Amino acid sequence: MTSTSPRLVKWENGTDLVIELPLAVDIATVWSKLVDSETAGSWFASFAIGEAAGETDSAKTGGDDSDDAAGDGGESNPAITFDLGETQLHGEILSYEVEDHVLVELEDFGVLGIQLLALELTDGDATLLVFTQSAPDAESARLKAADFGPMWDTHMRLFARALGLEAVEVEEAELLALYADLELEDSEVDDSEDGANEA
Repeated sequence: MTSTSPRLVKWENGTDLVIELPLAVDIATVWSKLVDSETAGSWFASFAIGEAAGETDSAKTGGDDSDDAAGDGGESNPAITFDLGETQLHGEILSYEVEDHVLVELEDFGVLGIQLLALELTDGDATLLVFTQSAPDAESARLKAADFGPMWDTHMRLFARALGLEAVEVEEAELLALYADLELEDSEVDDSEDGANEA
């Protein structure tokens, strides 16, 4: 049975909420489920990318005449819109590499990333899904973790179930307590001095 592992990680340019989820499925399968806009509704929300996302709301997504170039290596980032039922969540895709990562910026949530790393198990291939939500500093990251961490954790476990895996059930009160007091790690090497990060 799979479960999440959250923490805060301090980098040179900010602090990330990091949630790791090991999946006993190969990367190709995880990626195909991750980018399937139709079935995304079973674990988060269905979505549209590029022109389909910006046809009626290009102003909200920051779209302009250069949107057409997004898929052709242009400077513009493709728009992405999640259908939440009564409302829509708009953003843009900042970066992606097939079967490796996707980085998006969403209204109200900021920069979010998902990276897929290969794991080797004795009984087959597996994938470590690493979700990140970026913040400018540790205090902002703690606030985001408390506000959004339980939600992201729930959606990640729903994603595991969408892959046919069993995910640990966690009570809401337990999630709230966990994400209100996450351990802060420093990405610097262990022998670096405490004063090395001067913001």
